[in-house]
Amino acid sequence: MAQRFGLVAAHGKPEAQELAEEIEQWLAAHACDVVGESELAETWMGRDVIIAIGGDGLIMRVAHSYPGIPILGINVGRVGFLALAERENWQRALQDLVEGRYTVQEGPTLAVQLERHGQTLVDSWAINDVVVRAGYQLIEVELYVDGQFVNTYPGDGMIVATPQGSTAYCMAAGGPVLTAGVRGFAVTPICPHSPIRIALVVPEHATIEQVYLSDREARLIIDGEAVSALERGDLVRITRGVQTFRLVVLPGTNFYEAFRSKFNFQIRPEAQPSRGNDRATPSSAR
Repeated sequence: MAQRFGLVAAHGKPEAQELAEEIEQWLAAHACDVVGESELAETWMGRDVIIAIGGDGLIMRVAHSYPGIPILGINVGRVGFLALAERENWQRALQDLVEGRYTVQEGPTLAVQLERHGQTLVDSWAINDVVVRAGYQLIEVELYVDGQFVNTYPGDGMIVATPQGSTAYCMAAGGPVLTAGVRGFAVTPICPHSPIRIALVVPEHATIEQVYLSDREARLIIDGEAVSALERGDLVRITRGVQTFRLVVLPGTNFYEAFRSKFNFQIRPEAQPSRGNDRATPSSAR
């Protein structure tokens, strides 16, 4: 059971700040040790769980700042696919935490290096995705997997996504959704100037390399943050990261139900399953 908590609320969201005060009071009343974001810098390694009140962007920020600590997201955003608890259910979620009714789901991360003329300019890691993205003009990117040439892609760039990141930009660009437990990464071209628009799923032990072939404006983007401009001949190398993304999964959490409801993925909205939902297991959670 969890007893030592960190508490981080989204900046600029009054409703998140208000909820953080309620949660802090609730945890204190249940004899739990809880610290806010200002104190986490010195105590985060001793926390059982960090509660992130916001959306998926906040969860990624917390995971980058405090790697390896399980995170429970309470959604006060719009979609919040990684935030598995909704605001109206926060008390039930915390009760499950303090009474030990939860599991921790582990997802891979991406290690990324940007090399130019043999020098490493960027050495970082991503939770969701690594993107080579054009400015306003078409660019060309060569793709290699484990040293083998795959193709040259003219278009707006390329996305490499983890399973947890596959429901973000990857899905929006027409790439595959990887459910929890899939041991691979999605490689998705962005608006390729070709009728061939096939994304790839490669093993998570693969080395993915992208060579930038254009003189036009482009950026390397890691988890939504532009980290460097790209120049012709730049090499972006991506492998599995050493860090692990750890997400708290509560009883009743169901990846497929969340996918249907949060993304309105309902071909026939009136359809009802012919079998009961009691077959759901923690392995189906995200």
